[in-house]
Order: sequence, then structure tokens, then C-alpha cells
Amino acid sequence: MGLYSMKNFTGCFSILLAVVLCLGGCRGSTEKVRPADTVTVALSSEPKRLNPVFLTDFTSYAVSGLIFSGLTRFDKDMKITGDLAESWDIRNGGRNIRFHLKKGVLWHDGTEFTAEDVVFTYKTVTSPNVATPRSSNFGSVKEVNVVDPYTIEVLYHEPFGSALESWSIGIIPKHILAGRDINDSLFDRDPIGTGPYRLKEWVSGQRLRLESFDRYHAGKPGIEKLILRIIPDSATQLLELKNGSIDIMELDPSQYRNDMNQGTIASNFRKYSAPSYRYGFLGLNLIEKRFQDKRFRQALSHAIDKDAIIKAVLSGYGSRSTGPYPPQAWYYSHEATDYRYDPRKAVALLEESGWKRGADDLFQKNGFPLSFTVLTNYENRENIKTAQIIQSNLREIGIRTNISTLEWQAFRHTAVAKHQFHAVLLSRAYLWDPDVYDLWHSSKTREGEWNFLSYKNKEVDELLEKGRRTIAVDKREKIYHRLHELLAEEQPCIFLYNADLLFIAHKRIKGITPSPAGMLSDIVEWQVEQ
Repeated sequence: MGLYSMKNFTGCFSILLAVVLCLGGCRGSTEKVRPADTVTVALSSEPKRLNPVFLTDFTSYAVSGLIFSGLTRFDKDMKITGDLAESWDIRNGGRNIRFHLKKGVLWHDGTEFTAEDVVFTYKTVTSPNVATPRSSNFGSVKEVNVVDPYTIEVLYHEPFGSALESWSIGIIPKHILAGRDINDSLFDRDPIGTGPYRLKEWVSGQRLRLESFDRYHAGKPGIEKLILRIIPDSATQLLELKNGSIDIMELDPSQYRNDMNQGTIASNFRKYSAPSYRYGFLGLNLIEKRFQDKRFRQALSHAIDKDAIIKAVLSGYGSRSTGPYPPQAWYYSHEATDYRYDPRKAVALLEESGWKRGADDLFQKNGFPLSFTVLTNYENRENIKTAQIIQSNLREIGIRTNISTLEWQAFRHTAVAKHQFHAVLLSRAYLWDPDVYDLWHSSKTREGEWNFLSYKNKEVDELLEKGRRTIAVDKREKIYHRLHELLAEEQPCIFLYNADLLFIAHKRIKGITPSPAGMLSDIVEWQVEQ
């Protein structure tokens, strides 16, 4: 090769090498260009309803909360603060609350929000003609009256300890819904709220598109557009995150631990975690006689290795649950029974409650083997893994279980609404209010209501009712500590674990403060930097 050719080759090679190095170096630091005004969020399930009157699941709550505002709200520390109400006066020992509403608040259609909307919401929720699971939301309210367009007065038959929390329910517009059948779902597809975002599009099974409300009473949100994509499978969500189609998603524990620490994701995303905001449980259909014996339920709790579930399913990001309250709450009792893994104790309790070993080494009673089906939703890999561990644990002591899965909407219809199940494996978001009346009171067991396990206990009912009548925090603390301890003893469901909130967001999103309230709880404060 001649000198010229060698120089030419060297020059070309240098250019080629520079291009390759550039491409190689840029690959880790560049990614798909994301719109400056849009954030795309992955949702594992689709909201069922957006009308605040009918909310029953965490996804619906989260999305509806972007569209509607209540008189009060929970802040990032899960304390009550004002929202549509700028202040309130508590009088007559809690039998009278006067709310002073913010002036100049607008509905998304430009109509002014007034006290009439608050009264309309109250009458709707408490109407016998409205099929809402929240009919007892306002406790012992006697009446709600308009004092003037910006003041309402709430009168109670007796003090209601969770009065301020109860008014965090989203307020609905009288001028839109008066005279309409509130039970139909048309309003869900075209909701008018006073919240930070407006719904612009809902493509079933695919996405919801929201746009910020320029005249939002607390100031226009920093994120102009939100795309909420419905992607049930977390592995698919992760692929979408990697290819630039998703900005933020909740992570399962294995993803949080293993999949986010290298390459493009590590360069362009940041992981977040917050203390427990939900708990996992094995719920039993207490209409069935075999599940009604407390000793049987306690046996199941001893038979399940909860530490193994936390390690294998949550990768250690959680703790054992003893009841329906989060460990960091003031109403959580540290004296509640913690059922440690003890197969021998489980067997003893089963035998004590009348079950005997059969020829196949399975427990039986009156010739019928101890066998039941655990139902869960197939989109949730965490629940399925947990069910498999439980199945193995129970088989070791002589109980046969089958695992069955349903799509989430079908699950809600079959199990939650119709009570058609033996046992269910679910996780439930904490209410962040000690008043769990709707979940555990014996009057809330009808179709579509939240006590779908059909639990009935006289002392629990009395504590729930007394807690509602009590205003003083120190007295409420004693009531709810006892309630927690009793539910732990009774095991109306098998309380399994408290799960940490884990999620990831693109680094261009600023202002995220993780909170047990949920991944999107402080979205109004977010900003996007390019």
C-alpha cells in the first residue's frame, strides 16, 4: 500500500473510529426525546369509576383525586389540611362544624364552586337511591346547611371523630348532576371537577389523557399533560420505560433491587421509596361455616411463613402486618398479636377446632377434606407468588389449596361485589384514618360494600361506633388500639405484610417527594426540566 493510500486509510479509520466511539459513548447518555409538557405514567389497572361517590379501589381513588377536590385533604405527612375549605370552626363539642370555603374556585367548565355543591354532594352520598359504598362516610351528620355561598354548617347528632377526614371526599357539581341519575357511569367519562386536571380522553383498556386546569384554585400544575397508560404487566411497563414511552411507574421489589442500577435507566431515572402504604392479606369468606371458627383462622396465620413472603416476594421491602393500620400511625397498637410462623401451633389449633388427619395426611371433618381455592387477580405477580408460598405452607400441615386467577375487573365483580369465593389474596391501600367502619362493621356486608368478607363481631361494631363518636385524640387512641388488638386476635382475614411504596421516575421530573399517600400524591408540585 502506498504512502498516500496508507494516509487515506488511516484518516478514514480515524473518522470511523471517532463515529463508533461517539455512538458508543452517546448510547448511554441519550434516549428518546420526551415532550417537555407531558409526563406518561404507567397504571397496573384501569379505574373503575371516577365519580368520587362510587370509588372502591386505589387506582380509581388516585385518578379521581387528580380531577376532584374535597373540602379537606391529606398532606404528604398524612395529616388533614384544607383544600376547598380554607378554614373551619368546631363548636359544641364537635356537634357543629362551620366550613369557610375558598372564594373564586371554578369548576372545569368555568362555573363557580359554592356551598350548594357541598350540600348536593352530601345529599347524593346519603341518598337511599344512590348505590354507593360510601353511604356512611359522613357518620352521624344530622344536616348540612348553606349559611352563605361560601360557608356551610354541618350539624351532627353526636360528635364524629373522623369528621374532617370524611370531608376529603371529592365534591361533585350540582349544576351538572342535579336531576340526573347519579348511578349511571356517563359522568365518569366526562367528569367536571375542581381539581388540578381535566379528563380529555379515556380509551378503555389503553389510556387516560389529562390536561392541567389553568384556573385551578391552588395554582396551575407544573405538568401540562398527563398520559396514564394502562399496562397490567410490570415487565411490559419496564420495557416501555426503557424505550422511552413511560416516565414513571411503580416497581415491584425485584425490579427495585435488581433492574434499575445500570445502563440508561441508572443514568436517566431516579428510584423512590416511602413507608408502607398498603398491606397484603388472605381474606376468607366468613359466610362459610368452616371459616367462622377463630381458632381455624389463627391456625392459618401460624401456618403461613410471612417472613418468607417478605423476603421472596417483597425482596425485604416490607414488614409483617398485624392489622389494618400502618406501623407509623398514631392509632397503631404495638401490643397487637403478631402470629409467628409456627406449624406445630397451627396443627394444634386445627385439631382443637375439630379437624382430624385423614388417610392421605390431609385434615378432614365429617369425611370432607380441608381444601379451598385461593382467588386473586392474574395481573399481580406479587399476589400470585404469595399465593404459591401460602399453598406450599398449608400443604405442609395438611391443607390443600388451589390457586385461581381472574382479570381485575372480573375479580371485583365476582369476589368484591358478589361474594363468590372461598378465599381471596389481595393487597389493600391504607385509609390513613383510624375509622375503618366501612371495612369491618357488620352493617357493611351487602353486595358492593367493602366488608365483602362478611365479618361480624359485636365488640368490633361497638368499638367502631364509639370511635366515631369520640373527638379527643387520646381517647380515640385507646379505642383504636383496642380495635387493632381485637382484629389481630380475631384474624377476620390473615394479615400478611406491610409493603413499601417503590417507584421510579425520569430525572427530568423535579419536585417529587415520596409519600405513603401514593405515587401521584404530590403531582401538582412537580416540574419538568429538559
